[in-house]
Amino acid sequence: MSDDATGGDSGADAGPIDDPDLDALRRDLDQIKTAMGIEDRYPGQRRLWLVNGGVVGGAAILANVIFARSLSNALYIAIWFVLVVLAGVLQWRSAAANDTDEREPTPSWRVVFGTLIAGWVVLTAIASSIFGDVPGVVQGAYFFSLSITVLGMGYLLAGTLLRAHSIRARDRYPYYAAGVWMLVLAFFMPFVEFLQYFGYAIFGGLFLVHGVVTYYLLTYRWN
Repeated sequence: MSDDATGGDSGADAGPIDDPDLDALRRDLDQIKTAMGIEDRYPGQRRLWLVNGGVVGGAAILANVIFARSLSNALYIAIWFVLVVLAGVLQWRSAAANDTDEREPTPSWRVVFGTLIAGWVVLTAIASSIFGDVPGVVQGAYFFSLSITVLGMGYLLAGTLLRAHSIRARDRYPYYAAGVWMLVLAFFMPFVEFLQYFGYAIFGGLFLVHGVVTYYLLTYRWN
């Protein structure tokens, strides 16, 4: 009798099981997501650094060779047209793939980069109408620096967006670093004569190195 009574008392003392704390579970889930690498959350992003580095960097260097040797302007324009279209398609497809439905609202990649492209078109059109008497070398340097500025802003915004999408900090650093050096180069290019002639190749080399180093770090060091 005493054993039964004891067992009954133990069951009574245990009481009902509490419901799980949903807020605590959400916080734990957010912490786990914050620790995720960019490749875990968005497969293929590491490879994009390598692909874009090779395509954009190589095209910039080739364009500088054509410019320095005074070759056909049509060839120069064709290279940049293909470059812009290819880079745009790659980034747009990546943005579309990353705009997934999530529990909490996050900024849209397509809206952000679409806005940047629209702004670049407007700024280029405005500047074109007031550069009639400016030497062609300076015009080219200015328009290229304008493009680098928009691209650098895009990388800085990408780093911020990745934070909103819960990507760990070290995987965002390459975006911030790319944005900073692009803005610095864009600022000096129209004013420094050496950069007016060779800034395209310098940009291409830096972009290529940045892409390769970032791919290496994300794949072999920070994975």
